[in-house]
Amino acid sequence: MQVITIVQTKGGSGKTTTAMLLASAALNLGRSVTLIDGDVNAQLGRWRDSFELATWESAQKPDWPESLAILSPPESVEGLLSLLEAEEARGVDLVVIDTRPGTHTDTEDFCLISDLVLIPARPVYAEWEMTHRAVLWMDDLRASIAEGERFPAVRVLVMDAGPKIIDAATREGGMAQLPKRDQDVLQEILRLDHLDVIVPHSRILEQLGYHGPLGPAARANA
Repeated sequence: MQVITIVQTKGGSGKTTTAMLLASAALNLGRSVTLIDGDVNAQLGRWRDSFELATWESAQKPDWPESLAILSPPESVEGLLSLLEAEEARGVDLVVIDTRPGTHTDTEDFCLISDLVLIPARPVYAEWEMTHRAVLWMDDLRASIAEGERFPAVRVLVMDAGPKIIDAATREGGMAQLPKRDQDVLQEILRLDHLDVIVPHSRILEQLGYHGPLGPAARANA
């Protein structure tokens, strides 16, 4: 079983959307997924309710996937470890933990039991400082543990990218299409350890909280 924790130092950065996308991708591969909603706004925890209440008009609404569970986090590290053991015992393949914004000790606990920490980053100047702060926070957390102790991989995930940003990141000469400030921000992000995947800006993703995981919705209307 793999555990992924998603962190950022500010809200509205795409943490919850990232969790939903990871769940969608894993379900499409036939995996069993548990989401843990550690964010104060509990948007992830309300995902199934929002899906059930949404009106799909002429589209066919699928059933909520049986292999996708959403849980609240335990109040202690011991409780979290027990929960993870129970999820693994029942055959869960992937646990994704959404966290509240900010540099909190409970978020650090989530990170330390994870295999991977993801930092969603919108490639805009106004949010670059927060992404950089999140990366430094993880560096400090790594430095705080004993030498030789296990620490998760940490990767930045570029979120909500427009076509020019995607071209700049993936095509030779594409960077020249961007204003200088946007070039600087994107180059700084790409210097960090990051995933090769770039999540595009999309109306579909804006409605993900109502449509549920992407695969079941697409298959129901194929």
